[in-house]
Amino acid sequence: MEIFKAAGTNIPPPVTTKTENLHRSVQDLHKTTQRQAKEEIQKVEEKEDTKKLKKELQEITDQLNKEMDPLNTTIRFGFNDKVEELYVSVIDTSNDQVIRKIPSEEAMRLASKMRELVGMIFDKKG
Repeated sequence: MEIFKAAGTNIPPPVTTKTENLHRSVQDLHKTTQRQAKEEIQKVEEKEDTKKLKKELQEITDQLNKEMDPLNTTIRFGFNDKVEELYVSVIDTSNDQVIRKIPSEEAMRLASKMRELVGMIFDKKG
């Protein structure tokens, strides 16, 4: 082409055919579909990992409570799904009344609301 330009001849750029355009569109669509599939697989794997972690934490809390039973202690362990955190309850054994919960219910509700707000602020869909 440069030879023709040097000679002063204007050669038009190659014309792409509808087939070539369609082929490029199909390739782009395929790449996009592959990327979306990978993202969905990653989301599913993360959900499965989260479920496994929650199950393990629940098993740990159950085990801790079993270990504490023979000691006649007033401490119980739990797991809050909304904030995904462990908590400790101090219980009056005479009437099974909760004396104190660490972190408090208010703190766990606040953490839950904060997670909800952060989710709204950084929502990828919106």
